[in-house]
Amino acid sequence: MEEILAKIKNLPGVLGVYLIDPEGDLLYVNSNLDNPPMDLSLLFASLKGYFSQVLELTKLGKFVDTFIDGSVGRILFSNLKNDNILVVVASNISNFGLIKFEISNAIGALEASL
Repeated sequence: MEEILAKIKNLPGVLGVYLIDPEGDLLYVNSNLDNPPMDLSLLFASLKGYFSQVLELTKLGKFVDTFIDGSVGRILFSNLKNDNILVVVASNISNFGLIKFEISNAIGALEASL
């Protein structure tokens, strides 16, 4: 798992990679951010819960993935089949397409190892 997720972290502009369970417990973290990883993991899990509720209430299906663009960076959320959440934090100088590609590869590899 560490090798799979480290590949994402090593991409230019990626600031942090978090794998968390639905309750916000950290399963993996590799981050350059100053924020305490546990604090962020709880916030990420909470946001994913809100995203899921909105999708269910509007009958738009189950949460798959989303990204949030900020003025200097973005956060990408992806849901795994076991409901764990892969979160990647990246600066705006990052290659969004390449990150999405590597996230897709990582999810495939992680789900194959379950």
